[in-house]
Amino acid sequence: MGVLSGQPGLFLDRDGVINHYLVDSVRSLDQFSYYPFTAEAMKTLGQLGWPLVVVTNQSAIGRGWTQQAQVEQIHQQLCQDALSWGAPIASVEYCPHLPDAGCRCRKPGPEMFERAALAHDIDLGRSVMIGDSPCDIEAANGLGMIGIRVATGRGLVPLAAGLAAAAEVADLREASDWIMNHGGLK
Repeated sequence: MGVLSGQPGLFLDRDGVINHYLVDSVRSLDQFSYYPFTAEAMKTLGQLGWPLVVVTNQSAIGRGWTQQAQVEQIHQQLCQDALSWGAPIASVEYCPHLPDAGCRCRKPGPEMFERAALAHDIDLGRSVMIGDSPCDIEAANGLGMIGIRVATGRGLVPLAAGLAAAAEVADLREASDWIMNHGGLK
């Protein structure tokens, strides 16, 4: 799926890419902390002029570890901060379901991406996904997007056969530099 006449979009995972990854989930705003390079990297990405969309699996809701209101509070703060960095976030899409729920919205499923593409006139085939997890790269590959994997968060764990990232970099700052060095991939 992709809006063929649409613009490129930039999709970012949240935990492990924008903010510090916690093994048992970031459950509240007081646990949410940015990497030191996040503001600078987001400012660079904002210069592309593409819609920025955060796509994140948040099964801590489904597990009962946190509430939807707490997750939305984190996202509200993220959007405010990103705006102050010159990188307005078009939308935050999240899946609250458990991994075995069988839903289409949990990455690597396509639903969060498709919803954002329709809402923001994004052509997924001209878009980029930055993530730290193999499921982020699997989602990018499945939707015809360019996938960039960062080592922050889960680290560069091996990808399943048939999956490939266009680049594997240290962090969001290097991912933003990679995109800019490739002419914004337009």
